[in-house]
Amino acid sequence: MSAVRTASTVLKKDFMKEVLILLGTNLGDKRENLAKAIESIGRFGKIGTTSSFYESPAWGYESAASYLNQVLLLHTAIEPELLMQGLLAVEQELGRERLAEGYADRLIDIDILSIDRLVQHTALLELPHPRMHLRRFTLLPLQEVHPDWIHPILGQSVSALLEVCPDMAVPRKLI
Repeated sequence: MSAVRTASTVLKKDFMKEVLILLGTNLGDKRENLAKAIESIGRFGKIGTTSSFYESPAWGYESAASYLNQVLLLHTAIEPELLMQGLLAVEQELGRERLAEGYADRLIDIDILSIDRLVQHTALLELPHPRMHLRRFTLLPLQEVHPDWIHPILGQSVSALLEVCPDMAVPRKLI
């Protein structure tokens, strides 16, 4: 019986992907928005480690409302494109409105940063996330969740990326 259980566990682990996800919000009850997002994302697999909350100003546009960000690790067997479609549906369920191209205030933003060491570029999904290395509000919580992560294209660790990150805004870690 234990050999069957061991084989089943190995099989499950072989098909599971390690997905790093960035959550962000700057409208409404920010902590509640992130909690609801994590609960909804849990239906796609097993939630592993989650980072602390990080507060920072808007990136790429002007806004009076600061952002609250968090990185989480998800273990899932769902294929990348299907997972992205599911996460976009979660955003919509939680009240995200996509009005136009570009950055804007939002109740929730869910970005896939990385899936294993996959490099992919499609109309729906680009892996690793193309701007993650430019944003401290992404790199700091990522370092907390997965300090050994190496960017599959740049070949640099999170620590090395933080050292050369051009983003001058330093997010504030919250308890």
